[in-house]
Amino acid sequence: MKKYIKYIVLTAIVSLGMTGCKEKLDEESIFKNVPVLDSTSYTYQFDKYLYENYQLKYNIAFQYKLDDESTDMNYNLVPVSYDKAQIVAHAIKYLWLDVYGTQMGEEFLKLYAPRIINVLGSPAINAAQQTETLGVAEGGVKITLYNMNDIDLSNMKWLNKYIFHVMHHEFSHILHQTKSFPKEYEQISAGLYDSQSWQYRSDEEAYALGFVTPYSMSEAHEDFVEVISSYITDTRETWEKRGIVMAADHTHIVSFDEDNPGTVIIMTKINMCKDWLSEKYDYTLDSLRAEVQRRQDALTYDIVMNDSYDK
Repeated sequence: MKKYIKYIVLTAIVSLGMTGCKEKLDEESIFKNVPVLDSTSYTYQFDKYLYENYQLKYNIAFQYKLDDESTDMNYNLVPVSYDKAQIVAHAIKYLWLDVYGTQMGEEFLKLYAPRIINVLGSPAINAAQQTETLGVAEGGVKITLYNMNDIDLSNMKWLNKYIFHVMHHEFSHILHQTKSFPKEYEQISAGLYDSQSWQYRSDEEAYALGFVTPYSMSEAHEDFVEVISSYITDTRETWEKRGIVMAADHTHIVSFDEDNPGTVIIMTKINMCKDWLSEKYDYTLDSLRAEVQRRQDALTYDIVMNDSYDK
């Protein structure tokens, strides 16, 4: 009998504090006095690019060289290749960093973004649980992405699954831990969360119960950030499967199926997320979605790599 691995975005417990993070984030860099590698190094040009476009601009370190001490040894992992690391770094800058940078301002990212983005080449599969860990966030400080050796810029579905849905998901965790999300949200689907067997649910089952993904059924905090991440990255076609019609230019919801209980619940959640982000962060979810979708539609290898350098 063939077994199918269900996909999961796992968040480290330390970054998922149920009471919310109360520490004040500091926009000052934690990477002061970190030197750029020697110009004779083979990786110097890429490291210089990362220093200028990640560290100096956004106060983020992009780590692509495997560090045993900071790697989960429960998985059989390999480092990302040098060529693929460059593609990943450019793609994240184009479809994540510069989106928030243009929409929210660079200072917003300096204050709230994770300080470290760590990328690994191989997938992190737990065969016993039939799950694959797509990303891990540690204390709101570090995000690890797996399977980057398979990056394919021509496959937006893959890019969202392994990178951008994960990035928006984990970033939304940081935001709600800094400023708590509405307690009323937890009551919308109270009694329907299933932390033990959500991975055996289909997309259609999740939609019918008012969840945007099966993983959002695991608990309320995951539900909240899955709604935000899905709203930002998912195509109009995916939303139509949930009974929601998006505007042709991605800017807003045109209509939804008021006779479908699951769709009505999803809409309630979306509206609560929009209101919370607007109130707490002056963050317009529709504008962010429109910019992400515009960039997704325009994405090509040349566009992503247009700020390249002599490799």
